Amino acid sequence: MKIEWDSKYEFATSVPELIENWALKELAAELARLKVDIDVSLLGVPDAYDDGGWCIHEENGVWLVYNAVRGRRSGPAIFISSFDAANFFLWKHIAHPQNENVSVGMLPRR
Repeated sequence: MKIEWDSKYEFATSVPELIENWALKELAAELARLKVDIDVSLLGVPDAYDDGGWCIHEENGVWLVYNAVRGRRSGPAIFISSFDAANFFLWKHIAHPQNENVSVGMLPRR
């Protein structure tokens, strides 16, 4: 597998009206339930933040979670499962080193 992080990538110009992936729908619902200050309409949008923010989306058959700042990607995590990526994204936003983190959810919710 080869993932290139250079200027060949196209940047999102519009936000999708509906999150189509089931894992992203579950993630959006869990972020809303936990009152995490995230614009869920940007889930699934590559390089969605100019001024910095965590992104999650599918690219070339794998799921990526990374911090995007002005077209640069840092701290990437690569997953083959959309739910593994969604759980990691959720953990990045609600886990804290000083907590037990037992409140971190598991997607899909059962």
